Amino acid sequence: MRAGRRYFLSGIAAMLAGMRALRAGTQGQRHDNPSQLPQVPDASNSGRGDDFPVPPRAADPKIQLKEDQKALRRDVDHLLQLVKDLKDESDKTPETDVLSLSLVKKAEEIEKLAHQIKDRIRAS
Repeated sequence: MRAGRRYFLSGIAAMLAGMRALRAGTQGQRHDNPSQLPQVPDASNSGRGDDFPVPPRAADPKIQLKEDQKALRRDVDHLLQLVKDLKDESDKTPETDVLSLSLVKKAEEIEKLAHQIKDRIRAS
């Protein structure tokens, strides 16, 4: 018991000493010279080719809406198929047995897909 307290208290002391050293180091730095300030990346040249590519968006909002509707219907059809598979598998399981792990995994997959659909609907 004493050894546990000793390690705990020595850990707290080391943490406080480290915080004091960090605080002293940051207080000693003065930002009077603008060249010493941290540099923030300029967003004006973000169109360069080495940045992350921006996915192309349809210029027409109607086209984008149709694409979103197609994706939504595809996801809902997939959700319906997963639910049917889950029901079929649960019907095959005897009532006295414990539900299998595959049923739990399918239910989690259904839940995840349902949340994705809900988020997509909210976003549109």
